[in-house]
Amino acid sequence: MPVDKGLDSVYDRAGFGASVPRGSRPALVVVDLTRGFTEPGFPSGADLTAEVTATAALVAEARRQDIPVIYTAISYTPAEADGDGVAWLRKAPGMRALREGSEAIALDPRLERREGDHLILKKGASAFNGTSLAALLTSLGTDTVVVCGATTSGCVRATAVDAVQSGFNTLVVREACGDRAQGPHDAALFDLQAKYADVVDLDDALAYLAEQDHRTLGQPALADLGDVPATSRWVRSGSVRLHVLDYGPSDGVPVLVLPGITSPAVTMDFVARELTDLVRPLVLDVRGRGLSDDAPDYDLASYAADVEAVVDGLGLRDPILFGHSMGARIAARAATSRPYRGTVLADPPLSGPGRAPYPTTLDAFLGQLAQARRGTDADEVARSWPRWPRREQELRARWLSSCSRSAIAATHAGFESEDFFDDWPKVPSPTYFLYGGASPVVTADGAAEAAERNPSAELVEIPGAGHMIFWDEPEAALGALRDALRKLL
Repeated sequence: MPVDKGLDSVYDRAGFGASVPRGSRPALVVVDLTRGFTEPGFPSGADLTAEVTATAALVAEARRQDIPVIYTAISYTPAEADGDGVAWLRKAPGMRALREGSEAIALDPRLERREGDHLILKKGASAFNGTSLAALLTSLGTDTVVVCGATTSGCVRATAVDAVQSGFNTLVVREACGDRAQGPHDAALFDLQAKYADVVDLDDALAYLAEQDHRTLGQPALADLGDVPATSRWVRSGSVRLHVLDYGPSDGVPVLVLPGITSPAVTMDFVARELTDLVRPLVLDVRGRGLSDDAPDYDLASYAADVEAVVDGLGLRDPILFGHSMGARIAARAATSRPYRGTVLADPPLSGPGRAPYPTTLDAFLGQLAQARRGTDADEVARSWPRWPRREQELRARWLSSCSRSAIAATHAGFESEDFFDDWPKVPSPTYFLYGGASPVVTADGAAEAAERNPSAELVEIPGAGHMIFWDEPEAALGALRDALRKLL
């Protein structure tokens, strides 16, 4: 907001006010929204309720899109707060209350710092001065910094100026910045807009953050397809284009393979290869994964409609459905709507309303996705999945970033809101239920309930396997799968 509209022509003549490019790797920097600034009871504080509320919306959207959140806080040691060595405190002695360990430097309780969030402690106005913030942003691959916080004329302005000087495109969110007086607030925003950053409305900033669910697939991942003995097929399910890896032979009994929540089709390659002497495996890139399109919906009904679209679109006659984890849930739902030759469900999530939650948290999934988008390797994947064969660790490192964050989040929510046992008793015979003997997803009690709720199903335990049964115990799990398929032929 200009402090003097008469200045507009002067600034125009100087060439100020050009728009800032918006990159694809933003980070949200929340400047000093600690109690010492957001509560008027502290010497340096003011009532910043509206600004904190706006910031909370930015933080929530950043987390939804797996965008880094970086908090900053001013914190002085007792020697600094009580002494004469910090020049700024000689000018602003009221800030001596911002002592380490005090309530004044605690994050405003209306905000939340989570384990994955970063905290930068500083002594001056700029969050860059004397800190590791520039190095942190660079290591995160950041190209655009979204700044909010307090105070607009002080720490926000200094941080935004130094963000630009450190090489980052910078946006400042108007409604999420606060000051002790309107005049300095307006003047700071005017100057930032003219020379350093784009001062944007909250809705604009939220829309920008919401656009950042960018799936990526590098050349090494695409090269993997050259080593896969399958043909790419394409099918439309409504407006969504679906990709399928068809392993042949064309005259074999088709088995539509439905992978898990973060498993593109290529990650099931080692399973499909072991089945071609029996059947014709066709592995689906489930919507929002691999080469298939993003989609507006990720519920079981939409996933099951994709199964029907693939079966009809590729002319698959009397196919078998085989799904692992999320894919097993999809297979169960699809099998209740039309007849198939049979189904094989591998370790389906048994969570649902009123049941124990799915054992892997959404934050864990999104943390792994963030690693993949940042750039990961098989060694880092091995820290999460140490039992997997090396090739499967490498494929996950290269392909996980092809998964949509929205697809993962919506599907994970579905694990809690959609009950597997609503479908399971209606899955017709013949059906086979494979589960890991050490799986946290299908426990012994869960397996017993599955046997009771669908007595015609044949349950097969894979001893020693966790949830990822084909990765944990490949020989035993593939043997059990082949046995089940033989019985369905």
